[in-house]
Amino acid sequence: MGRCHCCLKETERDFCNACSKALFGVSNFDAHLDYNAPQLAFAPDGSVKRISISGVQTKFSARVDNKKLTSADRGGTHILKPILPSHYENYQDAPANEHVTMLMARTIFKIPTALSALLYFENGDAVFVTKRFDVVDSGEYAGFRLSQSDFAQIAGLVPERDGDDYKYKGSYERIAELIRENVSAADVAVEVFFRTVLFNYLVCNGDAHAKNFSLQNSVENLDVYDLTPAYDLLNTSLHIPNEQSRTALDLFKDEDDFKTPFYEANGFYGTPDFMEFARRIGVVESRARRFIKQAIDAVPVMEEMLNKSFMSEKSKALYKENIRDRAKALGY
Repeated sequence: MGRCHCCLKETERDFCNACSKALFGVSNFDAHLDYNAPQLAFAPDGSVKRISISGVQTKFSARVDNKKLTSADRGGTHILKPILPSHYENYQDAPANEHVTMLMARTIFKIPTALSALLYFENGDAVFVTKRFDVVDSGEYAGFRLSQSDFAQIAGLVPERDGDDYKYKGSYERIAELIRENVSAADVAVEVFFRTVLFNYLVCNGDAHAKNFSLQNSVENLDVYDLTPAYDLLNTSLHIPNEQSRTALDLFKDEDDFKTPFYEANGFYGTPDFMEFARRIGVVESRARRFIKQAIDAVPVMEEMLNKSFMSEKSKALYKENIRDRAKALGY
């Protein structure tokens, strides 16, 4: 009995029927592609288009055509992300890393995420696939692309003025302020944002920068904006073991002048820091404490899911070690 390449439940096929239909709109989707790399896979005229968006992985646009993922210069409904360049640690596990991290966020932590799965090129290399959430896939507005802005754009961060690392400027506190300025259901959105920042800390995602959080409008009301589903979630420590910082952004906008006593004593964030973060951005204290406790208590369930994942045994072991370390930091 195999495992669904989306939800990891046991199935005789590559995908359970529910996941196949949800991700690709068809039954019995084949996880094995009939080409070796996106730039070689499509169209005799070579009309593959690379999407220039942030992140360490190359990303390519695709759409389902006759039960297969094909090139999509326009009208793409899915994004393909192959393995990392070989100079990264455990580079071949990057697609499976992102897949299981996204799955844990959605199923264990109940964080809205982009629907995703793991596929394989003809040569056996893994490739992460995610369904675009900015494209309406059904109903009267099927095919309509929603307006989306990331928080580097919303904050006015640009490389010309703020340098090549512009997306790492600012803080999570500032993003929360911008959420309150732009989202009508701000209390709910800020709470989801808090839980996502906490999750990223637990899973060692050191690349959750300003471009990895976005707002998009609603198809029902184009003037109403909300947080997009979470995306680009993965344990970056598996591939960059000596990351300079545990988080891509500071928690606090005045971090040059402010440190909690816990941070001063330990040199890393713990529960006191996340409680101060919650206080500043308006998350109810009792709820913030519950979210932190749930994160710590979730480690055994996360380890079970990691065991079922498509990562190598080495990466599974490292990932489990990483989350135990972060849970310990939160549990001080």
